[in-house]
Amino acid sequence: MIRQFYSTLSPFWQTMVARECKAKGISLDDFSISDFEKLKTGAERVASLLGRNVEELKVEEVDRKNDELRIKLKLFEESVPFRYKDADLQKDFHAPFIESLKNGQSGVVVGGNGIGKTRLAWALARYWKQQNPSCSVQIIKGAELLSEVKAIDGDWYRYIREVYGKSEHLFIDEIDKIKGTEADWMLLTYLIDYRYEWCWQTIVLGNCGKDEAMRLLGQSSYSRLSGDGAEAYHLVGTDKRKEGMKT
Repeated sequence: MIRQFYSTLSPFWQTMVARECKAKGISLDDFSISDFEKLKTGAERVASLLGRNVEELKVEEVDRKNDELRIKLKLFEESVPFRYKDADLQKDFHAPFIESLKNGQSGVVVGGNGIGKTRLAWALARYWKQQNPSCSVQIIKGAELLSEVKAIDGDWYRYIREVYGKSEHLFIDEIDKIKGTEADWMLLTYLIDYRYEWCWQTIVLGNCGKDEAMRLLGQSSYSRLSGDGAEAYHLVGTDKRKEGMKT
């Protein structure tokens, strides 16, 4: 690091840089401006999560919070199914609509068998967790969600609200495989409506086309997910399972 630049830093940042150099076993001269930008981004993320100005923090608070975030990210990565542990947005997906989903917009993602819809869900989940390990992400198959809810002894609507209603990001996969009654679909409609009211992101995926997705979800839920006048996102490609690739 250019020592002249270091001398312009506040005591907080000088302490942060010195601690980072000690942790890495390097001298101040080997600590680059790029290293400082990474350090600054991490500290500012902690400050944002704590709702405080970054220079109001104590260095120990930043270290403690970063340790907590690293543990949360590690636990999440351990929960990712083996098939999707290398799912990566930048590497695997280049469709224009991906930016909308990254930015928190709800959506309906449809397409053929084996083109990577579930892989996309895990790639998005990994992206969000890497940005903020504290964010809540849930991925569940539609049939499993309904089966779980109906197995509880009590208020189904309260259960679905408390367990799936407040995650920042919720994926409901394989809606085309739900073989439920009209009452079952009403539970799903209730969940989508509830999340819509609270502005949480909900992404529904199905091995079907737009018209089938609209029929299954109903016009109201479909509109809430895709936005007024918007189309379902159609993920295109070849069946990678037949190519012997991970999907």
